[in-house]
Parts: sequence; structure tokens; C-alpha cells
Amino acid sequence: MAPPSYSDLGKAARDVFNSGYVFDVLKLDLKTNQNVEIKAGGTQHLASGAVNANLETKYVINKSKYLFTLVEKWNTNDVMTTEASISGLLPGVKLTTDGTFDRKKQSKAVRVKSEYKNDYVSLNLDTEFKALKPIINASAVVAYNGWLGGFNVKYNTGNKELQSNNLALSYVAKQFVFTTTVNDNKLFGGSVFQKLSDKLDLGLQVSWSSESNDSSLAVGSQYQLNQDVKLRAKINNKSQLCIGSGIKVKDGVTLTLASLLECRQFNQGGHKFGIGLELAL
Repeated sequence: MAPPSYSDLGKAARDVFNSGYVFDVLKLDLKTNQNVEIKAGGTQHLASGAVNANLETKYVINKSKYLFTLVEKWNTNDVMTTEASISGLLPGVKLTTDGTFDRKKQSKAVRVKSEYKNDYVSLNLDTEFKALKPIINASAVVAYNGWLGGFNVKYNTGNKELQSNNLALSYVAKQFVFTTTVNDNKLFGGSVFQKLSDKLDLGLQVSWSSESNDSSLAVGSQYQLNQDVKLRAKINNKSQLCIGSGIKVKDGVTLTLASLLECRQFNQGGHKFGIGLELAL
């Protein structure tokens, strides 16, 4: 099995903390799984009343050993994106190109992405063209006996500046994942994911910034109560308690409820709530 891309290192723990939480919004998602996959979504922010919407279509052509995918996206900020990808030309190779047009800012960008994977390495090279001098984003992950080591760099050829350099080390067992990261030699982080049972997952996240000396600690869990209900909870060192649930109302209909409670100033308010509804046709 090929190692994950750099961006997916530690994903199991991040999902415990991020998946299923919607705060201060009313959210509606709709998707279809026909020959052409269509996704539509809308979000209303409760505090400001602002409404955002997006539309995405995805068309997949599977011919023999070649897989071609065409994706088109649009949102209410008048940003349009068209993406085309093909895999199967060579073993483990995937090529992608996309173009983005922001009508309000009258700006354009083109990206060319390449990916190569085998049982031991995962390589990614993304090149973004906003002008004649591109921005290069490169990453690599190497696997050995359950250990994953990766690095990621972002370089702006226009001003010859190294915009970011990140390192990660991860150990993956059957029901346990440990990941540690160093970003720009300033932000140090770590996460732990533990599958305690078929129904219960536990996550831990820590970080420390050498620049500001700020630190964070969070513990989260998710519990599959039954086949229709999943419960989630997390708390951090700022005494922010988040509680959420995902409820399968019926086939293709999922309701998400979430709340964020400021425990340090419980009587002063500042709490947030959110509701999400996902329809799959």
C-alpha cells in the first residue's frame, strides 16, 4: 500500500477534531451520485447573516487502464475553477491541471500538479502560475516498517523566497497513529489517534510556537452510538468545550448538530451553535 501524501499525514487525528463540527452557521449540502456527480451547498452565518453557496460537478471517464476526471466549481464569490486529471498513463502517476478565474478581482491562476506513488514513496509537485514566475510546492513521504517521514517546501521563484518548509514524522499501527510536525522551524506539533474499540475513537493534539511561546492542548473523541447516530466531543486548554452529533435520519439524509461552549466565561455568553443537513440523492 502506498504511503499517503504529505497533507494527509496525521489525518486520522485531525478528523476527530474537525469532522462533523459546524459553528455559528446553518449549512445545507446536496449531492448526487449519478453518471455526473453534482454537489451543491449553502451556508448562512448566524452572526452576520451572510449567505455563501457553491456548486460542483464531477464527470469520470474510466477507459481500460486510464481514468479521466473533469471537475467544475463555482461559488457566490464569483470564483470559477475547472480541473482535469488523468491517471494510468504510467504506474502510480497522476497528472492534474486546473484553472481559476476570480471575476470580482479579475485575477487568473493556473496550476499543474503531478503525483507519483508506489509502496515506499509518495511524491507531489504542484506549480502555480499567476505570472511568468511560478510558485512551486513540493512534498515527499517515505514509508518504512510502519514509519512515515515527510517534508514539504514552498518556493516563490518570483522573489526567490522560501515561503515554507515543513517536516513530519509519523508512526502507523493497526489501531494507533502518532504524528509529529515542525513547520518553518517555529511551530512544533504532535497528534495521537487511538481506536479504542469498533465504536470509540480518541484523539490528542498539542502544539507550541517558539516565536510567540503560545501552546495548545486538545482532547477529542467520537463514539458510534448505533448505526444511525455518532456522538462527538472535544475540549482544549482554553476551556472551549465542543459537542456534536451526526444523525442519519434516513438513507441519504444526515443531520449534524454542534455547539461550542466557552466554559471559562459561561455566564458571559459567546457560545456558538450550528446545524447542518446533508442530502444524498
